[in-house]
Amino acid sequence: MPQERAQAVSLCWANNWPHLAEACNGVVVGITTTTTFSGFHNITQLVSFATGFAALSASGRVWTWGDARFGACLGRETSTSPHHSPAEMPGAVEDVLDLPTGRIVRLAAGGYVVAALTAGNDLYVWGQGHPGGRPLPVLEGLTDRPAPVDIQDNDIVDVAVGDAHLVALTTEGQVFVIGDNSNGQLGLPVKAVDSWRAVSSVPGGGTGQSVVGVAAGPQNSFLMVRS
Repeated sequence: MPQERAQAVSLCWANNWPHLAEACNGVVVGITTTTTFSGFHNITQLVSFATGFAALSASGRVWTWGDARFGACLGRETSTSPHHSPAEMPGAVEDVLDLPTGRIVRLAAGGYVVAALTAGNDLYVWGQGHPGGRPLPVLEGLTDRPAPVDIQDNDIVDVAVGDAHLVALTTEGQVFVIGDNSNGQLGLPVKAVDSWRAVSSVPGGGTGQSVVGVAAGPQNSFLMVRS
């Protein structure tokens, strides 16, 4: 698969069209209004990472599934038994069901990392290092289970994950970045950032502009700005 397609873009359609996402391995998933998985309904967001997928329901439940060889990206225990929780079938991430600041309201994923935001603006991540040895953000506590991430005591309203970098937006409109910057995806004059660093909210922007959202491709970043 070309590098430009290495991180899939989730497409969410209205009027009962499916949610679509594509992983790095070329697998495409679409979620319709009906499903054969128990409890897997009212899906509001579907995202993909290098070897799998994560889905979020309106009630804040998170499901993951994908390649069993990269189980850390799933954030849950898996079993080869079809009656338990095999990696290739959607399974609930139990560790995000009862969090101190409320339910999960947004997911982001890329490379081998999944991120989740709570209603109370806390950020959680899980995943693993890139198997090919490519740079990965140095996130304290990055494991196979969801763990909270502190970004200088800020509340987070949006997050995006690239192939080896993350971008976060605070409630105050400040943008923080971490990870690989070999393609300038962090907007800083360095090759990499191993701890969260603030960047200009609107690089090159004029007065009266504010960042209202962030997004990321495999090796680039985007700021959604309101004037």
